[in-house]
Amino acid sequence: MDLIRSRAFEFVEQVGSLPDAAGVVDAMGRVLGQYGFDYFCCAYVAPLSTEPARDAVLAERLPAGFLDMYSEGQYVWDDPALRYCKATVRPFRWFREAPYDPEREPRAAELVQRARDFGMVDGFMIPVASPTGRMGQVYFGGAAIELPERELPALHLMALYAFDRALRLRGLPAVPQLVLSLREREVLTQAALGRSTDEIADALNITGRTVKAHVKSCCKKLGAATRTQAVMIAMRDRLISP
Repeated sequence: MDLIRSRAFEFVEQVGSLPDAAGVVDAMGRVLGQYGFDYFCCAYVAPLSTEPARDAVLAERLPAGFLDMYSEGQYVWDDPALRYCKATVRPFRWFREAPYDPEREPRAAELVQRARDFGMVDGFMIPVASPTGRMGQVYFGGAAIELPERELPALHLMALYAFDRALRLRGLPAVPQLVLSLREREVLTQAALGRSTDEIADALNITGRTVKAHVKSCCKKLGAATRTQAVMIAMRDRLISP
């Protein structure tokens, strides 16, 4: 197993016992620092109308002064990365893959430049389905990232666990989980092993259509948008153990 994947699983094992938000981001830094990741942030995609923008941030290690600048400038409403979080369920390269028009959206272009001025040149953003019903995101960034694309699943897994721990440390009530059926757990376990729909159908002696129906049910119960996300949430909540 590659080093980053091994260390990502170590992070998953320890994150539930971390005592505060600072501990969560410090633990991410220990795993990812050697790959150029210096900055981390777990936050809701947008603040509620009744809360200050800073209250949407659950845990962070960002450059000194960045959040003050971001909040005072009210950039949350012009941030192309946060906007893109609402349109995708896949991890994406921060700013590089979040579309915006510099000429028609000068505030977005201004934010991108100001982030670079703070040393936040590159990174990844992971959309997260929050159990509170609000869309969340986890940002991993730095000046120069050296992470192979094939390692994105490890980053995705860490993001889910980090966001969940930061959310629980905030003191929000846990949402009761819906129970997956035995067959649904079997399907997700097979999916976690990297098997295709046809391979899962053969292994469980059911049709491909039935596999897809079980996956759809799992996604609905777990608040996931994709099969991959359902697998990660089920692993996070120890509903399956591949």
